[in-house]
This record gives sequence, structure tokens and C-alpha cells, in this order.
Amino acid sequence: MRGLSTLLACGLLIGSAAAQETSGTDRVLVPAARPSAKPYFLWPDDLADYKGEYYLSNGKRMYINRIGRRLYAHIGKQKEHEIRPTGEHLFEAIDGTMSLNIVISRQGYVSGRIAYIDEEASPTTANYPPLVFVSLAAR
Repeated sequence: MRGLSTLLACGLLIGSAAAQETSGTDRVLVPAARPSAKPYFLWPDDLADYKGEYYLSNGKRMYINRIGRRLYAHIGKQKEHEIRPTGEHLFEAIDGTMSLNIVISRQGYVSGRIAYIDEEASPTTANYPPLVFVSLAAR
């Protein structure tokens, strides 16, 4: 009998504690993080197709290097950025500074568009480096 009354008392205490916690009107909202682009699988032979030198429509050159299963791209004298595939013919820099769309035809013709933050240019009025949109001119 004593165990039953102890169990009942514990149940009442737990119930009142739960009621106190849920009766408050204060809520904490945690914003969801922006989901990063999911990786897209490319075979190692396909990664090798993207390696090389590309000429951009603004007169600069872009180089894509491959080290193991990773690709690195840099434009002009900017630092290298690791890029990963995010879709068919789509790549994105891991640090978010570059977005690439490179299409290579079976005949070897290259087309595509690139958006990147130009680290070599002077900052704009808001102290941000300018965002540049270019197309691939040749390979």
C-alpha cells in the first residue's frame, strides 16, 4: 500500500511539473539553417573531363585542377576554390564564392556560365567585392 501511495505521489508531481512547463507562453523559435546543395555523384573519369583551362567572356582564364576525387577552380590570380558537383553540368564552390555551369559536348565544344565573386576588383560602395557573371568562350 505504501508503494502505491508513493507511486501516486510521484505521478502527481511529474504531472504538475509537466503542466507548469507547458503552461508558459514563452516560445523559443530556432530558424532552420539553409540546406547546402547536396553532392551529385560523378565518376572519376567524368571528373577528368572538366580538368583544364577555360577562356571566359571577360578576357580572364579559369583553371580547373583535379586532385584525387576533388576539383579545384581558380580564375586569374584569385585563390583556388574547391568545387563540387551539384547536378548535371553544375558545380558550386564549397565556400559559396563560385557557381559554374559547364557543358562539354561529345565533339569537345564547351559552353556554360559562371558566377563568381571577383577578389581582384576593388570593393563596391557597400564594401563587398563585385559579383561577376561570365560565359565560357572557349577551351
